[in-house]
Amino acid sequence: MYPLLEFLSTLPQFHADRARSEVVHIGTGCTLSRRDSCGPEVDSVLLARWPGQPLGDASTIDGLDAVNFYMREARSMGAEIGLLNRAIGVLDRSMGGETLFSKPIYVSPARATQDGS
Repeated sequence: MYPLLEFLSTLPQFHADRARSEVVHIGTGCTLSRRDSCGPEVDSVLLARWPGQPLGDASTIDGLDAVNFYMREARSMGAEIGLLNRAIGVLDRSMGGETLFSKPIYVSPARATQDGS
């Protein structure tokens, strides 16, 4: 599966449909898939389609923005830091090296006691 989709599939709010190479956001039903590219390069554009939207009418979104948003969403839903760091590792491996998200998430001990992390 495409690296950004593989990463999203590790987050708790997504279900991976590997046979179709897409992930579905459990809360909204939004389906994310890879845009067909013209070459072997890995671009960061994803296709987003919501329930009832025709297949050919998907919206293009920046995949790195989506990853950032959904990581924050997962965190706000109570995902553990360890889970997010493992997901970052999956993204790094599937992208063949470091990505913009390679640095592990760290919560200071003071903040951890304030928000219950």
